[in-house]
Amino acid sequence: MGFLERAIRRGVRDGVSNAVSKALQPTVNQLADQATTAAQQYADEVGKSIKICPSCGEGATADKKFCQKCGTALPEQSVTESAVCGKCGTQNHVGSKFCQSCGEKLTAAVVQEQITANNNAAVMAEWDAKLPQYPKWSCGGSEFDIEEYDPGCFEFRANFNGNHQAAQRAVDEYRQILLQNGFRQAGEYPCIEHLYKMENGVCYHVDTGMCFEASPDSPYIAFNVQEPRGGFDYVKPEPKKKTSFMDLFK
Repeated sequence: MGFLERAIRRGVRDGVSNAVSKALQPTVNQLADQATTAAQQYADEVGKSIKICPSCGEGATADKKFCQKCGTALPEQSVTESAVCGKCGTQNHVGSKFCQSCGEKLTAAVVQEQITANNNAAVMAEWDAKLPQYPKWSCGGSEFDIEEYDPGCFEFRANFNGNHQAAQRAVDEYRQILLQNGFRQAGEYPCIEHLYKMENGVCYHVDTGMCFEASPDSPYIAFNVQEPRGGFDYVKPEPKKKTSFMDLFK
């Protein structure tokens, strides 16, 4: 599946979702408070019997002591118990990051931050194995992911949580890192969105041309082996010299 096709699919999916949301908005507004309250109460109740692994984020029933996915020791607290403020003792809703009474950061939020950091580190370790020819991403964001969409073709994603300007700056910064590491514009139609590097007869390509098509704050950057149109060493031909009728008699 090509990068353009994937971007179109994501765009169609998001467009349909937005259209449905707008069509149902009047009804949603009427039921929102009731639904939110009911859903929160349900989450708080279910959270009493669930623990979250602080290493990989896998869920487990409250009676378990070790994560079945990675073997890490599970916390003593359930999800609901981890929403109790350690400073003032207020029971907050599951999913809260800060105490509603005193503003203290909750244990659940600290654990989630650690899980995200562990996941990001794991993805960066994957980078060494899957994308060794490309400079590693060091431009911020979180919730990293690397997906192989075709054999030998990868897509990297970073989430900037609603901050499109930060996401755009990060992509611009990564382009500069690529240029500093030997990548350059090439081919018949050179542009900064497509950068290439030739090593041992192999042309490595980084595509940032449509990285915001699916989401304005979660850029997708594609990596593949591909030469630009016209070839990596394309040289624009010299314009032909104009001739006149009198040149025929010279």
